[in-house]
Amino acid sequence: MLVIPVIDIKDGRCMRLFHGHYETTNFYSDNPVKIARLFRKENFKCLHITDLDGAVQGEMKNYPVIKEICKSVDIPVQLGGGIRDFETAKKIIEELGIYRIVVGTAAISNPDMIKRILDEYTASKIVIGIDEKLNNVVTNGWINYANITPLEFAKMMENIGIRRIIYQDVTRVGNCTGPFIERIKEIADNTKYLKITSAGGIGNYAQLKMLKEVNNPKVDSVMISKALYENNFPCQAIWRDIERMDTSLDLPKVKR
Repeated sequence: MLVIPVIDIKDGRCMRLFHGHYETTNFYSDNPVKIARLFRKENFKCLHITDLDGAVQGEMKNYPVIKEICKSVDIPVQLGGGIRDFETAKKIIEELGIYRIVVGTAAISNPDMIKRILDEYTASKIVIGIDEKLNNVVTNGWINYANITPLEFAKMMENIGIRRIIYQDVTRVGNCTGPFIERIKEIADNTKYLKITSAGGIGNYAQLKMLKEVNNPKVDSVMISKALYENNFPCQAIWRDIERMDTSLDLPKVKR
């Protein structure tokens, strides 16, 4: 199970939503680049970035800081938020060297764009984000309902050639109540080729183990944000005590 740390950026700062509401946020750092370097020092193998301003407004708003992150780490970076047209996708892939782009809203409103990306870059360069609320896909930064279920959307994307999705129940985001295992199983059991990255709700090792115990090779990775920032995993105490000697890093207090 590959663990992917998440850096959500709003107004140039690292933050995390609670229950998918933009008015309820936790800010963790004024310097996303330092956080990216920290995760790299902690030996993570991949990094996910979301431009939250872009997710709502439809165009990337934090491009400069994201560009600096990409220059600062030597691991694959996947990026989502505000990718609504082919030109933006092309710029991100070719100028930033992004490993994978994550598209959500545009996959519903502009499926031809998804097909064009697949034709130009293959399925290895694109992931579809499926954000759910009450068995309905939500779009535009989790504001609008798309009137399609997560499973229907997953099947639609699989049929046009997508091979990986990121699934999350937005009501679990930021509250560390665990992943929506039943929905993850439903999508895994009713699709043929999709790989699934779980996101949202992971708060500790026991909940992480729940995903592993799904015991389906399609569910092969998980994205974690708040639990990492707040040091909810015992191994982090070792990492953070060592790294605290580096005064350039603004580290959260280690939980014991």
